[in-house]
Amino acid sequence: MNRIVKGDLVDTGSGRKSSHLAGLASGWGKLLRIEDRIFTEPNLKLYGFGVAWAWALFSGWLLLGGRLRSIDFCWIWVSGNLANSSNPALVYDPIAFTAAQITLLGTNECHFLHFSYPPTVLFFTCLFGLLPYVTAFAVWICATIVLYLVAVYAIIPRPAAVILALTPMAVPVNILFGHNGFLTAGLIGLSLVFMERRPWLAGILFGLLTYKPQFGVLFPLALLASRNWRTLCWATASSVVVSAAAAAAFGYQGWPSFIDLLWHRNSTLSPDGVELELDSIYGLLYWAGISTWLSWTVHLAVAVVVAIAVCAVWAKPIPHSLKAAILCIGALTVTPYVLRYDLCILSIPVAFFVKDGLSRGFLAGERTVIVICIAAFLLWLALLPIGPVIYVVLLFLIARRIFAYQREDLGERIGYAAIDRNVMPPIF
Repeated sequence: MNRIVKGDLVDTGSGRKSSHLAGLASGWGKLLRIEDRIFTEPNLKLYGFGVAWAWALFSGWLLLGGRLRSIDFCWIWVSGNLANSSNPALVYDPIAFTAAQITLLGTNECHFLHFSYPPTVLFFTCLFGLLPYVTAFAVWICATIVLYLVAVYAIIPRPAAVILALTPMAVPVNILFGHNGFLTAGLIGLSLVFMERRPWLAGILFGLLTYKPQFGVLFPLALLASRNWRTLCWATASSVVVSAAAAAAFGYQGWPSFIDLLWHRNSTLSPDGVELELDSIYGLLYWAGISTWLSWTVHLAVAVVVAIAVCAVWAKPIPHSLKAAILCIGALTVTPYVLRYDLCILSIPVAFFVKDGLSRGFLAGERTVIVICIAAFLLWLALLPIGPVIYVVLLFLIARRIFAYQREDLGERIGYAAIDRNVMPPIF
């Protein structure tokens, strides 16, 4: 005969084993109670406000100190300006692109010698090319960060979630560089939110995400595995329409130029031969001095395993929040080209993960580990590509919760509750 002891099915036929498991379960219960006292809404809001204001002051100090012109946003502005010219194809001409930087900025502070994005991104940048540089930068940051926060709020409709979404270090990185991490995170988050209720809208958002194709590899596989034909059809149609519209609006030459640029990237994934700080498995191994061949081999092997795991999860009747979380982490893991500003995408899987915790209770240690992961990004200051380590940790937490869900489902079907909800109240 079995009985429940703090969330575990314990075999009373073995006294020693039962006592050991009961003690272990009691320890987990104590950890849960400690976390419940720490992770309260007032505490989280206080922490969130404090960190967000610190990042705001830090970012403002650096930007107003003269860094505003020499940031990544200059390629967005220059590409938008050229896209509005009489010859948009100049965007993919390295000589013309560099000359445009010097002409439009009055200096060669912007160090991007190539435009390495597909033509679809010009739909986002062309509007900002019409504005003065400083105004365009301010509007870009405000518009993209709002999209990012709207996505987080759509997942967890609570003010505390929005405040906490401003705390990861990827937030000031995006503000300081003026890059597109907020835009990517917002599109991914909203597409996954609408997948169940409005598949047509999710498909359109997936189509817009093709401006960053390295993050979209797993999405069609997940849709196929889950037999979500409506979203897949809308995503395919919108991708084709957006691509054709980009060719019509900015010239068909953009697509061959973009593909040619991809083919001519070297083994470090840099079109300019510059060593990049990549927050991927490949990037971590390359940073550690591992040979390029071995780094690629390990990365591709891990990518295949993660892709199979994501498809397996999406093929099963598992809560959508957990599916969305593992798909987001998987999308970051399988691509070798991930930079620091891209990692605000991590807020999306964490939000889905917390949403599942709010609905079904948290397992011991989950909230503590997430906070440690957020704090670990401070290692960026030492130029350590910590991203892949965080991916592995978050994938472990998601897998643990999926196994707990399956065990709970089994327990309910045989008359037990395999997870004791009484020791796992929500954090808010």
